[in-house]
Amino acid sequence: MGRIVLALGIVVTMSGCVIASAISGVAGAAVDGVFYLFQGTEESLSINMRATLVAVQRGLEKSGLHVNVLEPVKDGGYVIALGNENLDGLIALVKQTESLTTITVKVKINSMRQDSIERALVETIREQSKKVRRFDRFNFKGYRNIYVEQNVASKKIGWFLPGTPLDVTDIAKSDWMRIKMPSGGQGYLKGALAASTHK
Repeated sequence: MGRIVLALGIVVTMSGCVIASAISGVAGAAVDGVFYLFQGTEESLSINMRATLVAVQRGLEKSGLHVNVLEPVKDGGYVIALGNENLDGLIALVKQTESLTTITVKVKINSMRQDSIERALVETIREQSKKVRRFDRFNFKGYRNIYVEQNVASKKIGWFLPGTPLDVTDIAKSDWMRIKMPSGGQGYLKGALAASTHK
């Protein structure tokens, strides 16, 4: 199984505003919360989850990265996959209160943890959190749905950004692919593979 960059020609499309409004209707993934305990650089921000998502997205983009996969989980949290051709990472967002969110960032290069990169990302996210305004929202433009089953009518369990490295497996005789979710579970997406594959 390799990390595969998906082509932009994805079958399922949805406008950013529709996706953004749908986020509140997606139930958290059925995970046991163990992923929250992964070792990484942790920071608590005195902002709500909406503002934290905005700060994470902007902080990653400022660092030349993206939110590759966004997965809502139970208790109002999220887990995020990020990465490029050089590194892999995860970010867990845990809602402590309505105005306090803990972020944990874990980054690896060639299976070696990179705490200096983690600290730099946390610092960038913290700086971006100071600039989030009341009506700012996570920008879903370009994102596509991840489903619990190979059916576009099934429950949506997250979103992915086409053109970024994803941990997917092609399904024989199907235009669906299986994706490993950041929390460790799996989902399904519909699309076409690009020629570029990363391990």
